[in-house]
Amino acid sequence: MRRPSIFGLTLLTAVLLQTTVFSKLKILGVSPDLLLAVVICFALLEGPTVGAVLGFSGGFLRDLLLDAPIGLTGLAYLTVGYIAGSIRPYISSTSVFVPAAGVFAGSALATVLYEIFQALLGQRTPPLSRSLQVVVLTAVYNAILVPFIYPPVRRIVSFYRPERVYQW
Repeated sequence: MRRPSIFGLTLLTAVLLQTTVFSKLKILGVSPDLLLAVVICFALLEGPTVGAVLGFSGGFLRDLLLDAPIGLTGLAYLTVGYIAGSIRPYISSTSVFVPAAGVFAGSALATVLYEIFQALLGQRTPPLSRSLQVVVLTAVYNAILVPFIYPPVRRIVSFYRPERVYQW
């Protein structure tokens, strides 16, 4: 029971930091998406189920704070969390560059998915050139955050990993 609580608390902390501190850190009108980077890091460490659950939960919490249709961010983060978790068995490196590449690709995909979902629902979307700028800048900003996010998330995951039960 402690493990889901700690993961949820970490996600809530990321949401709070995203909506207070990181929303003010804008370069070219785009701020980093701390919540998405945290979700992708958890997914890379724990797999597709945890990635999808945390992705939907975090995205839904963020949607409650945005002036947009509820569920769009949750659906985009769920998809990216599941995909990032699905590639976990193929990652054997302990370098921080591998998660940075995963966060870069996942952030770009999540931003593109969010724009597509917005367009499908008939919401007003920015011009294509601005959308591409937002996709690239968000992915770069999130990849830059990985050296600060990935080690604490890895420590949380390893500390609260369930103990193995040995059968005789």
